[in-house]
Amino acid sequence: MVNMANDSPDKTTTPSKKQKRVNKKPSAGSKFYCSTCDVHCPNQSTLEQHNAGKKHLANVSNVQRRDKHAMCSVFVGNLPKYSQIRAITGTGGAESSGSVEDKNEILKQELDKKFGAFGEITKLIIDKKHGSYCIIEYKAPAMAQVVLAEYQAGKIEQFYGQKLQIKSRKVTEIKPLHHIITHKEIARENIIGLLEEASDDPVCALNMVDAAISVPDAMKRKHLEACNRIQTQLNDNLPFHNIKLSLYGSAATGLSLKDSDLDVSLSVGKEKRLERDDLIGVLKQKCTGVSHVHIIPAPGQGTITRFLDGISNTMFDILFSNRLGIANTSLINTILSYDTRLSRLIRLIVYWNKTVLGSRFAKQAMPSSYSITIMIFHYLRQKQVIPDFLDSSLITDHKRIYDLDCSFVTDLSKLPPVPPATKTATIPELMAGFWKYYGSEFNRDIHVASMRGTLPKEELESEMGESSAECPSQHSYVSSFRPSTLAVQDPFVLTHNVTHNVSVECAVAFRDSCRSAAGNWEGGKELYSWWLGDERRQDVSMEDETTQGEGSVGEGADGSVGEGADGSIDEGAGDSAGNTTPVWKQEESQTSGCKRSVEAMEH
Repeated sequence: MVNMANDSPDKTTTPSKKQKRVNKKPSAGSKFYCSTCDVHCPNQSTLEQHNAGKKHLANVSNVQRRDKHAMCSVFVGNLPKYSQIRAITGTGGAESSGSVEDKNEILKQELDKKFGAFGEITKLIIDKKHGSYCIIEYKAPAMAQVVLAEYQAGKIEQFYGQKLQIKSRKVTEIKPLHHIITHKEIARENIIGLLEEASDDPVCALNMVDAAISVPDAMKRKHLEACNRIQTQLNDNLPFHNIKLSLYGSAATGLSLKDSDLDVSLSVGKEKRLERDDLIGVLKQKCTGVSHVHIIPAPGQGTITRFLDGISNTMFDILFSNRLGIANTSLINTILSYDTRLSRLIRLIVYWNKTVLGSRFAKQAMPSSYSITIMIFHYLRQKQVIPDFLDSSLITDHKRIYDLDCSFVTDLSKLPPVPPATKTATIPELMAGFWKYYGSEFNRDIHVASMRGTLPKEELESEMGESSAECPSQHSYVSSFRPSTLAVQDPFVLTHNVTHNVSVECAVAFRDSCRSAAGNWEGGKELYSWWLGDERRQDVSMEDETTQGEGSVGEGADGSVGEGADGSIDEGAGDSAGNTTPVWKQEESQTSGCKRSVEAMEH
């Protein structure tokens, strides 16, 4: 569909701004424009090439398909409630508290009886949330026109005491391929739409998905400004403490998604001490825009001070002196700088994990973003895509935190080269390799995923137990390796299993989802099929259903510990027998209390 701009100087033929916005006509300086794809071309030759391209033909096909569905459909509103149908028919009785699906099924049967008299119904979709309207699609457009004509003539009788509202169906317009989603919560149907529209180019499609889920640069600047603003307010109200807020985790590595919180480490000046109660008091009473201040006991991290910054509309998670978190962040940033593909790969797999497992395990412990990142690094090292960054023979600058060796290779020139073939793999190929590895190759029953290689689970558990028992200076905050169905070792705290909170059911579902996605990839199925496993796309314009899922609170963005058990921060504590002791093993009651605190959002 091509619209040519009018070169005539007659102003009466020039469309208004509103008409341009509604009809998507070209700007005054454009001569060649495709309204279907919302694309401006410089000349006729380029426009003809665009019209013959796969993306344009796919968009035209989608428009024709939607128009055909709309012509065969009618919208029916003001449907009766289930109680009205039960009262008139005398069905249900005391057993009226059935599920929404059961009630909608009864309503569907009654609608099929009434509107099936006008022709063969191919699809009948009822509003799942309230059951107040439905969309009825007939086999032919003429059947839908008969229903509209009968309604306009007043010949359609009331439906169980309700006067129905019937009108032609309007299909919601789907944005062209290059329109990127910008809202914070990304609906799964919109992601599927992006994957479908660029199904002939998986690399392009995943690039668009990554652009839709990652944090824009403008939002990153807002986060940094909010962090600096809160730091200034804390120092103004708590003088002589020299408070410093440092971003760590996904916000500092560029791996955060639009729905991610900001992980912040709070440190004070040398020989200074800050009580948690003083910090909470200033946040509640003195900091502009701060609300919902509360503390959360987080397994393996100590206690998080969480609050909402209303100015940037961002949730902050503050830990006292989280030096291990900052060290983990530095390691991840170094690895990401080695290969430009890694940041995009990690964001996509983390989002895939939330999309596939989030709806089924919203109240159970799932693999965190940090644990997924470690699993990706383990897989990449096993496939020789990246070298060993923890090779002690290549490390020259050794660093210790809490008596733990937190050293890694910082000079990339000292790393051994990887096979040239691994450098040419695309993002879809690396994702497919990840799914295949954890779906079929990695034996979670006997192995532990580690950046140091594939480790035997039984030997690791026994060795770590003996090690912590033989080291009195460490055993106070480093327990033995906690076994779990899916085990992933922290790169620095070797006794820390960052997926110890992942349930057996979730671990099995993760493996099965990887197998399904890898099988669909190898089987050459549609792009959205191997992205979402065996899920199939529903007509988004006919059903407005969004699947959302959040992983429950478990490991943090870095999987490390921070403040002490007494709720205070003391500069330098933890390096020896100081006042703060990192906590690695929390009771199960703390986990449930953490979840309750998140849900309550105490003021």
